Amino acid sequence: MAKSHDTLLSLIIGINKWQGNYGNIPDELYKGMLLFIEQTVASSAQPPVDLFHLLQILHRPSREWGIPDLQEYYPEDAPLLEEFIGLTPDADEFLNRYISPQDAEQQYMYEILKYCREEGRQLEEEYTRIRTFLSNSHNAVVTSFQLSEFSETFPDLHLTNLIKQCYEEITHAVANYRRCPHCGWTLEYKNDRWRCNKEDICHQLADFECLSLFDFGKERVMRLLPGIQRFVLLPGMSELRMVEHLVRKGYEVELYPNVDEYDLSVSQDGKKVFLDIKDFRDPRTLANFFNHQTPSYLEKYMNQCLIVIPQYRSQLFASYCERSMAQLNETAREFIEIIMENEIESALKKVFL
Repeated sequence: MAKSHDTLLSLIIGINKWQGNYGNIPDELYKGMLLFIEQTVASSAQPPVDLFHLLQILHRPSREWGIPDLQEYYPEDAPLLEEFIGLTPDADEFLNRYISPQDAEQQYMYEILKYCREEGRQLEEEYTRIRTFLSNSHNAVVTSFQLSEFSETFPDLHLTNLIKQCYEEITHAVANYRRCPHCGWTLEYKNDRWRCNKEDICHQLADFECLSLFDFGKERVMRLLPGIQRFVLLPGMSELRMVEHLVRKGYEVELYPNVDEYDLSVSQDGKKVFLDIKDFRDPRTLANFFNHQTPSYLEKYMNQCLIVIPQYRSQLFASYCERSMAQLNETAREFIEIIMENEIESALKKVFL
């Protein structure tokens, strides 16, 4: 990986740790700052003079930082830090793509996947049940009893514990939240408005005029971890919506075939095609994800799998698919076909002719 990648990774990990303990500046943050200074000096940009100055710079769009080739890994118009939010949704997305999953909030979902895939185990049905549960807006915030009731239907104690670890307790803070009318997660009042997690995509997808309180009485209350809400619940809601629509149209649909090798398998008259739902904020980021993959990884997409973008992404970026396809390198373009959610039916009709 390039130095610009290492710089971003060190800064994000360092700031993430620092936000949990401002009394101790992590080594990763120091390393990130030194790499940042080294690259800005080399490019004749103005380097930060101290940590406070660095944090000021990181509130600006990344194209203003003076780091070469950064756009290969991070959107040019995105800062790394945002007032009232901390690390931006783009920083979280970078972390989700490039860091070891054991160090991200999605580590428990990764552990569930790895456990269900292990040779001799192949818990495909169990994995599908878990992913479907975590992708249902009704399960974004639950009581401790409801969570136990579901997780303990699995006889495997390790799997039960991993499911529970996808949630965090919010019993004492629940009165400060409102229920998100789109995804069911917790709205928090920040910067003069109610927000659903950092990206707050839900604000554009539902009516936020009349918001409801959570009413769980005296029971313990649990919510999905923020990373699970962003990278499992939101795309999962799109997946479940697509399944429902395709089944109504007469297709045979399977969720997470072969323990999540793909997101959906769609069959008709003996023919089969796979769908992979990719929920990236920025079309260039999606393209760069594929641009950095090896040909052997990309082969699984050729002539048998379509990349599907949830429809709400087009509300943020017009011509999302066209922008992504235009940014694919020559190798990736041979294997990848990207469509929007509302184009699935027409794409399938071509496949099943």
